[in-house]
Amino acid sequence: MPDSDIDADAPTVTVTGTTVTAVLRALSLLDAFGEHDAQLTLAQLAQRTQLAKPTALRLARTLSVAGYLVALPGGVWRLGPAVALLGARYQRAFDLRNVIEPTLHALAQATGHSASFFALEHGRRVRLLRVRGADGFVSPTRVGEPLPLDRGAAGQVILAFTGHLGDLMETIRQRRYHATVGEANALAASIAAPVFAARGAVIGALSLAVPASDDANAELLRHADAIVEAANRLSQTLAAARYADQETIVQRSHWHP
Repeated sequence: MPDSDIDADAPTVTVTGTTVTAVLRALSLLDAFGEHDAQLTLAQLAQRTQLAKPTALRLARTLSVAGYLVALPGGVWRLGPAVALLGARYQRAFDLRNVIEPTLHALAQATGHSASFFALEHGRRVRLLRVRGADGFVSPTRVGEPLPLDRGAAGQVILAFTGHLGDLMETIRQRRYHATVGEANALAASIAAPVFAARGAVIGALSLAVPASDDANAELLRHADAIVEAANRLSQTLAAARYADQETIVQRSHWHP
C-alpha cells in the first residue's frame, strides 16, 4: 500500500480479552457530555477524553453516521437522536413510567421526602428516577450518575442482597432495609430497601433522602416499614409485568439478571 494511503491518525483497534479499545474511545466521546452541555467543541471533546484531536474527529464523524452525534457549524458537536432512542429503550427495560414512577410518587407523598429508584449496573448503582418530596430536599447526586455500592443506604442494600458477607450485610438481609447519614454524601441521609426481578435477583433499590442532621436517622427509621412495603409491592408488580406477555418480556426486560 502506498504511504499516502496510510492514515497515521486513525484510531487504533486493540483487542484485549473481550475489550475493543476503539469502541471504548468512541463511547468516551458520548460520556464527555455533562448534564448541562448542550454542545461541545472538538477541542473540548479531545480534552475531556484525552484523545488526540484527529482521533476524536474521526470517532465523532463515525458516531455521527450512526446518529449518536450531530455536527453543527463551527466545529461544534451535540448528542444525536440515537442517544435519546437508547435512553428510552433503557428506561423501558425497567418500565420506569408505568410502574416505578407511580411507586415513587406514592412513597414521596406518604413520607414527605424525595424518593428514588437505583438500578444495579456493572458493579455500581445508578439513580434512574427521582420524585421530590414535600420537604423539597434532594440528594446532591444527579439522576443518571453512577455511584459506588460501598457507600450509602441504597448501595449497601444492593451489596447485601447480592450475597456479600459480613455482620452488617446479614443485618440488612434480616431487616430488609438500611439507613445511613452522611456516608455517600456529607449533606444527605438515606434509607433504602431492595427491589427484585421475577427470578428473585436484586435489580436495585428504593430510597428516601433527608438532609443529614442529628435527627436524620430517627426520621428515616420512622419510614422503614413504608419503604420496605413499597419495595415489596414494586418487586411483585415488576414480576407480574414480566410474565404477563412473553413478547413484552423480550423487548423490555431481557437483560435482567
